[in-house]
Amino acid sequence: MIKKWFLALDNLVNRGKYLSVSNSGIGSFNDRNVDAPTHTQMMDDPSIDSVAIADRDRRHAAAVERLSDAGRADWPPVYPDPFPGLSGAVPEIGAADLTVDVVGGAVAHHGVLLIRGLFNAEQVADTRAVQDRVKAASLLDSHEGSGWYLPFDGKSRLEKALRSRTESRGGNWLADSPLGLTKVMHILESVGVVGVINEHFQERSAISLQKSTLRSVQPEPSDTGWHQDGSFLDDDVRSMNVWVALSPCGGMIPASGIELIPRRFEDILPVDTALGVATISPDVINEIKQQYPSLNPQFAAGDALMFDEHFVHRTSLEPGITEVRYALECWFFAPSHSASNYVPFLA
Repeated sequence: MIKKWFLALDNLVNRGKYLSVSNSGIGSFNDRNVDAPTHTQMMDDPSIDSVAIADRDRRHAAAVERLSDAGRADWPPVYPDPFPGLSGAVPEIGAADLTVDVVGGAVAHHGVLLIRGLFNAEQVADTRAVQDRVKAASLLDSHEGSGWYLPFDGKSRLEKALRSRTESRGGNWLADSPLGLTKVMHILESVGVVGVINEHFQERSAISLQKSTLRSVQPEPSDTGWHQDGSFLDDDVRSMNVWVALSPCGGMIPASGIELIPRRFEDILPVDTALGVATISPDVINEIKQQYPSLNPQFAAGDALMFDEHFVHRTSLEPGITEVRYALECWFFAPSHSASNYVPFLA
């Protein structure tokens, strides 16, 4: 059954470039009447390692083929504001209300959307278990043939240094784990995120090696930099990030959250290169906060944020935190307008 599911996955990855926005852009596992392997089966069956590794390679090849596509002509798409009159607050919905109009409209008019309960308790537990398994595998001396940790060689500039920095801070790149990639992408598809993003882009989306991460943030207070991811991505990039809390955090919980400015910024703000390649000047931030005070929302495990490269935010590491924060972050890109130097995998 497990290999049958991976065969269905292979067929799905290699189908036409874009079918129709009405069925999530490219079909889904549920449409194919093939049950995904259970979490226990994926954790315990070593026979699927080679299949998962091959699937990762096919996802990469399929994404590369789409890099020369034209993409939708009407960009950025125009959405009505689904939260008219909302100011100084984060627009919020339940998972059942997730649609492209709500996501696109919230991001276009407010910069961000908070989705309560995007992952249910089982999906959170499965993702956390994947995270622990990937981290443990990454610490082994040998990774040859491992489905849980086999670093992908994208031959991109600074790849090894960036991977090392991410792992030294407690994280792992999702696509460095073929089995983790398969499991997490299936969850993201099953909750509707992949279909919504495909519809927003009007093309089959891709994630990247360097910007899709299983994060573990230690309770070490620090003055982190405010940033927009667009400050270090291509000028014409088309992106949408999905950040999912895998443990309670932010707000009154003593675990790091996401401090944010609840408004849309059309421009990429000036950075202070003395503080970092992407850190927005503190003077600019202080001026903005006089009119738009920052917020530090509280998240339950499974709550999520969606935003694009214009969103102004930072990791909140204020004094008083005592607990590790676990999270999943997946930046999706339109392959036609992807980020150069980032290694793509078809979602």
